[in-house]
Amino acid sequence: MRLRINGREVECRSGATILEAARAAGIVIPSLCDHPGLEPFAGCRVCLVEVSGRRDFAPACATPAAEGQIVRTRTPEITALRKKILEFILAQHPYACLVCPEKRSCDDLKSTIRKTGEVTGCVLCPNNGGCELQKVVEDVGLERVDLPASYRNLDVHKEDPFFDRDYNLCILCGRCVRVCEEVRGAAVLSFIYRGGQTEVGTALGRTLLETGCQFCGACVDVCPTGALVERAVRPQSRPTGAASVVCPFCGQGCVLGLNLREGQVLDDKPLRVAPGGGQGCVKGRFLVRPAVSGPGRILAPHVRKNTGLEPVSLEEALDRAAAGLRAAGRGRTALIAPSQVPLEDAYVFHGFGRDVLKAVAMSAEPAGGVEGALAAFEARHGFALPAARELEGIGSCGSILAWNVNLPEDHPIAWLNVVRAVRAGAGFVAAGPGPVSPAVGPAVHIDLEAHAPASAARLAAALLAAPGQAASRPKGSEELVRKAAERRPASRKTGRAHEEAAAVLVAGRPAAVLFDAAAVTGPAGAETLDWLWNIAHLIGARLVPLARSANERGVHELGLALGPPAAKLGLAAVWAGLEARSFDALYLAGPLPDLGRFKPPFVVCQDTHWSRNAERADVVLPAATFAEAGGTWVNTEGRVRTYAPAVVAAGAAQTDGAILAALAARLGHPELAPSDRAAILGKIRELVPALRDYDASAPSQDGFLFPGRPAGAPRFVPVASPLPRRGRKPAAGPALPKEALRSFDLIAGSRGFARLRRAR
Repeated sequence: MRLRINGREVECRSGATILEAARAAGIVIPSLCDHPGLEPFAGCRVCLVEVSGRRDFAPACATPAAEGQIVRTRTPEITALRKKILEFILAQHPYACLVCPEKRSCDDLKSTIRKTGEVTGCVLCPNNGGCELQKVVEDVGLERVDLPASYRNLDVHKEDPFFDRDYNLCILCGRCVRVCEEVRGAAVLSFIYRGGQTEVGTALGRTLLETGCQFCGACVDVCPTGALVERAVRPQSRPTGAASVVCPFCGQGCVLGLNLREGQVLDDKPLRVAPGGGQGCVKGRFLVRPAVSGPGRILAPHVRKNTGLEPVSLEEALDRAAAGLRAAGRGRTALIAPSQVPLEDAYVFHGFGRDVLKAVAMSAEPAGGVEGALAAFEARHGFALPAARELEGIGSCGSILAWNVNLPEDHPIAWLNVVRAVRAGAGFVAAGPGPVSPAVGPAVHIDLEAHAPASAARLAAALLAAPGQAASRPKGSEELVRKAAERRPASRKTGRAHEEAAAVLVAGRPAAVLFDAAAVTGPAGAETLDWLWNIAHLIGARLVPLARSANERGVHELGLALGPPAAKLGLAAVWAGLEARSFDALYLAGPLPDLGRFKPPFVVCQDTHWSRNAERADVVLPAATFAEAGGTWVNTEGRVRTYAPAVVAAGAAQTDGAILAALAARLGHPELAPSDRAAILGKIRELVPALRDYDASAPSQDGFLFPGRPAGAPRFVPVASPLPRRGRKPAAGPALPKEALRSFDLIAGSRGFARLRRAR
């Protein structure tokens, strides 16, 4: 499609707006309410343009581009109109600095000041230099405001964690309201009051904590002024550098852009690349800084002496660790390795446990995580699940089943795609504690009761009985489902829920089934996964397994290539061994509940932050955080990215691989791993088939995606074990006393996040 803008021929895609066409061609049309990813709003009217064939001015952000259209953006009439519109906007906004004739020299003299008090001008505003209103005023050429100033004198909201809300600086562009509803599906913010009293706020004036806000920070990121500002950066100087990292706080693998100054992280924002596309969550948006430089960091090696843990040199700590591990009885050492480390360090952990410690129990995920469950399914039935991992594809589904998974908190980017699908008309079914959101209502909820596989079997039975499903019934499915339903009959209420869910899933094609490790691990996990596959097979849905940990999929693929490292695997098996006093030594570098009375005689803790287990350890070794280590990460989709260290490691901290290599040399294995991390990645690429075509030196915008694995011949599968009769509980295997949380979720000193968790 071609049109002419300011006499220049411009080509754009079909369906683009005039504003999008102009931006793609490098033509500037000022705008304040428009933002990528949001539906056109046409509220600020700053982007008005002249369009051939129209008598009135048209908002460029909401006017579709058309073939042969002639558009003028900078006529004298348009410029005068924009100035008058800006005057109305600035009448209730502190504008003294915007039109001050001395602002050039003022900026030169006060370019590093960021005040935190009452804002009366740009130099007092924490968003000075990054304010879009400043840019628009400059672009339009506004030099004076003839309208009388009317300061609103509103209270600044400081009662919530992470950011302040100063609506005295708000220009009512509606970006925060729209991103909260359209993209995040929360609808926490809204326009309140009417006319000249209109402002942005919450229903009944409640705090954000009281409204159910997830504190994703999307509203802060889209705000064009200083009305919404992250509290931690208000008193900081301006950044002097930048870097990008992969967020380690969940399995989604968002890319974060860090603002740096003097080797410190000031703040971060999610970048507009896959999979997040500029969206993040509370952890990635607000906890990077405290994770890297906040309180609670382990900054020096410690060794337990008569008076408790005392800081020592790294050499002394490594010597003590080597002596304690060497003294452990043969076959009586366990290793808990993290899965939220880059592949380069995971490679060294694997070799350290197998060749150096010769650990009899080694785990990186509770029950093997979702990747372990998928591998067990393939071993049981002889074919790999044809799982489609790309998160963006969820948004184009006609129906979605979320099985026992907390999408908004544990998988926020997958949740955003669910919101996008539901807003486009998709049906949504939540089994278990489903998300409560205006964006997914009305949704069908299924109560999983005491035994999740029984509920899945009843849903399969309802799908078989749904109208129009007779022709697509797989061979043998009716008998299997009938027997399962007879063993565990549903109540009238739950039966209706399964029928409603079946109707939604059958009516919406294509369909997707979302789940994570919480659904498919544990005593009933294998049964549940078998039934989820059967459900997907019945309706032609794609399975979307969601990893909970940052590098779970990468570590799993690496483990497959390196081979079994130990005789026993699984966090529950390690815990059972600790209860039975089967270990003389424990090398703890990953998440584990408080050891308490099950602490073995000798414990080495290698971590980034202090914890109860670190305080109980005999040797504590300080590890570098993700921003200090860099490396290669694989998200739940199989998207691979490598990045360099963003900052220098704090204190005496070193990368996990460097610590393990130094310790291995003391234990007689100097050959454990190359010192060059690029060389380690080269070895990994040779070992892991999915990474052989990956080139870390030439990363693409969307990252390198694992090639799909052949799925074999999918079929309806028999259930792994019989369903229990009513009233009989499933047999319990080894169990942890509580869920093993990732160490990055337990950052000491991040008080705002702790407050948020308590409020929930």
